[in-house]
Amino acid sequence: MKVQPAIGLTSSRLNRDIELPPAVKAQESAISSRTIAYCHSVIDSSRFFCLLKAGAIAPPLMQYAFLQYHFWRDRLHQWFGLCIVKAGSCTDSDQKSAIMSLADHTFTDLQDGHSEMYVEFLHDLGLSDAEIAASQRSVATTAYERSFFDDFGYGTDNFYEALAALSGRELCVSVRNARLLQSYFDVRGMKHPTWLSLHAELEVNHFQDSIRPVLTRYNEDSVKLKSVIEAVERGIDRHIQYFEDLLHEYESLANPV
Repeated sequence: MKVQPAIGLTSSRLNRDIELPPAVKAQESAISSRTIAYCHSVIDSSRFFCLLKAGAIAPPLMQYAFLQYHFWRDRLHQWFGLCIVKAGSCTDSDQKSAIMSLADHTFTDLQDGHSEMYVEFLHDLGLSDAEIAASQRSVATTAYERSFFDDFGYGTDNFYEALAALSGRELCVSVRNARLLQSYFDVRGMKHPTWLSLHAELEVNHFQDSIRPVLTRYNEDSVKLKSVIEAVERGIDRHIQYFEDLLHEYESLANPV
C-alpha cells in the first residue's frame, strides 16, 4: 500500500542506505517474510480481526479499542526507554546502532506530531475532544503497558530479545493497519486517516531498524537466532492479544452480568 509522498517524509536521522553484509541481508529478508506471514496468521486467528473482516465491528467498538490504544501509545517511549536502559554499551557497534534506532523512533514520533495525528484519527472515528478527555485507562491497557516490563525488565539479560520483540510489534502494526484500512475504512467509503496510512508503511522501517542490530550480532549463532525469532513472535502474539482483551472488555461493559 502506498501513501502520499508528503505523508512519507519523516524526521528520521538514521542512514538507512548502509549496505548490510550479504549474510545479514539474506537473514533479514528471510525473517521479514516469516514475520509478515506470522502476523497474518495470528491476525486471522483473532476474534477481533475476524469480526473486522466480516464487517461486524461497529463504530462504538472501534472507538473503545482505539481510545484505549491512545493511552498505550502515549507511553510508547517507555518501552523504547527500557531497551535503551538495558543496552550495556554505547560504543559496542551493535548496541550503538540499536540505541540510535530507538532514540530516532522516539524523536520522529514526537517531532513529526504523531500524537496529534492520532487524535485526528480518533476524530475520524467519530470521537469528540470531550469524549477523548473523559476516557480512562482500562485493565487490559494497563496489563499491556506492563507486559513488556514483565518480560524484559531491568536486570534481565535479554537486550537483543527485547529489541526483537519490539520489532515484531512494529511490523505487526503495519499489517494490522493495512487490515483496518481495508476492512473498516474502505468498506465504509471513509477517507484513510493519516496516522493509519503512515504507520502502515513507517513501521516496516522501524522493524528493520530494530532487527538489524540483532541480526548483525547473532547472524552466525543458530541458537540465539531461534530465541530472537521466538521473541519476535511473542511480541506479535501479545499485541494481538491486547485487541482480544479489549474486545472482551467492551463486550463485558455492553452486556454486564
